[in-house]
Amino acid sequence: MKTSLLALGLFAALPFANASEEQIRQLTQTEYVSENQVAYDDSLADPSMRSLKVSAEHCEQARILRNAPRPDYPTIIEIEKLCNQAVYIDGTENVVGFELLNGAKNRVNPRTAEYGSERSYSFHFPLRHAQNMHISITENAGISGSMSHDLLESTIILLPRKVIPSMEALQIGERAIRRIQLPTSETIDVDAGTGEIIDGVITEAPMDMNPSRHARRFAGLTYNGRGLMIRVDRRAGTPEHIYTQSFNQNERIREATLTHRGRTCYVPKDLIWANATNPDLGAYVLHATDQEFLEKVVNPKCGWNLTVADLF
Repeated sequence: MKTSLLALGLFAALPFANASEEQIRQLTQTEYVSENQVAYDDSLADPSMRSLKVSAEHCEQARILRNAPRPDYPTIIEIEKLCNQAVYIDGTENVVGFELLNGAKNRVNPRTAEYGSERSYSFHFPLRHAQNMHISITENAGISGSMSHDLLESTIILLPRKVIPSMEALQIGERAIRRIQLPTSETIDVDAGTGEIIDGVITEAPMDMNPSRHARRFAGLTYNGRGLMIRVDRRAGTPEHIYTQSFNQNERIREATLTHRGRTCYVPKDLIWANATNPDLGAYVLHATDQEFLEKVVNPKCGWNLTVADLF
C-alpha cells in the first residue's frame, strides 16, 4: 500500500536538501523527453523525500518573522510551507518527483472526520525517464484512523509523454501558486497554501466522506486535455496490481480505465504494467514510447485507431 510522508502530516520533519542549481533546474524548468532513452531500469532503490527551497520571497518573509522579538510560530510554519517544496531525490541526487498536499479545510477537503482528511498528489518520474512517469493520488478520509480503511489510492498516466513534470512557484496577487507542467506539457495551477487545483486541464471534485469504506468514491478527477488518461484505483493495495478480491465497489481490480476526449475504454492491467499479477514486486509501465503504447495496447483493445499526432 502506498503511503506518503506528507499524507502522514510530517512535512515539518522532512530534511532540508542543500539544493544545487541543477536540482532547482530539474524541478522548475522544462526538460523534454529524450527520443533515444535506454530501456527502463526499475532496480534503483526508492528515493528519499526532502524539502527544497523554491520561493525566495516566502523564505525571506519567514526568516524575518523568526527573528522578531516574539515570533508568531503558527504563521511562520504556514509561510515556510510556501517557501519549500517536498521533492523525491534518488541515489544520484537527481530530482525524480515532487508532492503536493491538500490537508486544510477548503472546497475540496471538508476536514469533518475525527482523524482529519487529506488528498495528496505525487508526481513520479523515476530515473528522470519517460517510461514510468505517473501521478499517484492518495486520499485519506480519516474516518476510522485505520489506514487500510481510510486510504484510497489512484494512479494516473498521461499520454503523450513529452516532458519531465516540473513545477514553478508563482505569486499571483496575494495567492501563492504552484504551476505544474504535466507530461503532456499541459499545466495545472495548485494553490500552494491549500493544495487545491484551481486551474488547468485537471479539475477535482470534493472528497467523498461516506463512512462506508466499501462504497466511498475514489478521488473525483476530470482530465480535460488533448491527451489520453490511464487510471487505476485501489483500496488496501497498489492500483497497478491485479487482485483476486475487491475491497471497494468502485474499483476495477483487473482493468485500467482509459479516457480520450469523452471516450472510455477498459484494458487489462497486465498489458500496461510489468509485474501486474504479482503484488510483491514493483509495477512499472511496459511501453517506452507512446507509439508502441498506442499500437500494442490502446488501438487493438479500444478500437480507436489513434496516432501520436492525435494526442497533441
